[in-house]
Amino acid sequence: MSSVDFAPVGQTSGWSRGGWLVIGLTLVGGLLRFAALGAKSLWLDEAFSLWMARLPLGELVAWSVRIDHHPPLYYALLHGWLGLWGEEVGAARALSALCSTLTIPVFAFAGARLVGRRTALWATLLLVVAPFHLRYAQEARMYALLTLAVAGLLACLGVLLTSPTRRWAWWGLAVCQAAAMLTHNTATVLVPLALNGAVMGLWWARRRGAVAGYPALASPHFMRAWMVAQAGALLLWSPWAWGFVRQAQVVDAHFWIEPPTWGSVWGALQNLTLVHLPQWLPWRDGWALGVLVAASVGAWRWGRRAAQPWLLGTLVILPPLVELAVSLRRPIFYDRTLIWTTLPLLWLVAHGLTAWPQARQKSAGLRAVPILALVLACSLAIYGYFAEFHKEPWDEVAATVAAQAAPGDLILFNASWVQLPFDYYYTRLSVPAGDAIARHGAPVDLFDRGELEPTMTQADVPGLRRLVAAAPRVWLVYSHWWYTDPDGLVPATLGRDKHLIDEWTWPGIRLQRYVTP
Repeated sequence: MSSVDFAPVGQTSGWSRGGWLVIGLTLVGGLLRFAALGAKSLWLDEAFSLWMARLPLGELVAWSVRIDHHPPLYYALLHGWLGLWGEEVGAARALSALCSTLTIPVFAFAGARLVGRRTALWATLLLVVAPFHLRYAQEARMYALLTLAVAGLLACLGVLLTSPTRRWAWWGLAVCQAAAMLTHNTATVLVPLALNGAVMGLWWARRRGAVAGYPALASPHFMRAWMVAQAGALLLWSPWAWGFVRQAQVVDAHFWIEPPTWGSVWGALQNLTLVHLPQWLPWRDGWALGVLVAASVGAWRWGRRAAQPWLLGTLVILPPLVELAVSLRRPIFYDRTLIWTTLPLLWLVAHGLTAWPQARQKSAGLRAVPILALVLACSLAIYGYFAEFHKEPWDEVAATVAAQAAPGDLILFNASWVQLPFDYYYTRLSVPAGDAIARHGAPVDLFDRGELEPTMTQADVPGLRRLVAAAPRVWLVYSHWWYTDPDGLVPATLGRDKHLIDEWTWPGIRLQRYVTP
């Protein structure tokens, strides 16, 4: 690959055609990410994000350590964002939509340096229509911010591997890496591990002549500067070290994620590649398999001595393998925590689908057919996301209770923190009974134990019976029972002392109304 292939998409003397294409792709990606941003109901995790973001910054950090499993950077940014734009659903999600949109040009710049402009542009098109990225661009959680931080990290890495004298890139690398580590705790381990494994492995292989490319690796000062940058990232992250240790101890003691199985691993791979394909589309599993095959072809087409497949392959493969290894002790394997690994994956896929021999000029257009077919599949998945994917409908649950509750009623939440999305909508409704309707969690009220997800046990049954004894009517909002009430103790206890007269069901939520005999 010639040196011109590593040039950034935009030339210094003016915008190239590729630069204008990136601008156009960013605009299209932004339209997709901001479209119908507030249409889907706020769900449980998003409501928790808003609850955290309402706190003063000092309390936000303290509560994050006490009850959460994530660093405070996203919540702190959301705190300022809500102060500017308010707490409506669309406004709260707009921070993620903005981060995901900004990822597009940063990703294009990084790809132009690391894999060449043609592959970078095709991969950027795939990122624009990637359904998994669209989904988390429209969620008030930290995954779009994590992806943006890693994209910035890869952009700085691309500059350093081709122009190591750019000091700003060393600073940018440290800042972006620390930002990723402060956005999600899995990134605290996985990002430095994958990044250092890739770069140090390439450096070692380049010195022995096993790979070619990335001229900076031949510099005698590169590795020393690299270690300084890694120390800088660790130093920027270090104020959170105590919180990370505390949260890691809590996760190691008890966490809700189930041990991975072959089925759940394959499901995660499907989500990371082509989630939300419409139900009527045939061979839905085959599309995800095709994406993974294309990535393998992309690595093969670069050649055995090329640096790109070793760099990108390490960034893609090592993080899920580490999560699976850790899951032998405490399950942590989860698709959304690996969203950032899809960035190098897209470069491999794009190269595999477009790097065909140019034997005949008239066949040049045919080389775009495979990747355009994938773009079409992604477009169908985007349709599936907007038309068929629904989050927990807490707006409907709150409206049902508000329309029929009466003074003296008790609203009971089996998983105490599901009160957060319920209250988000309930307090915005005109409730005739007002504050005369008590709301309480089971087994305990919200965060009374300093625990985010307390589990109902037999020892909690007497307290629950005392709580509901005086209430003539009890509304049970029952959700996430598989890990907060695995034995069904809450409805069984209510059924012992009261009569079930009404029940409503939604995906993942049951609403029951009990009355005293």
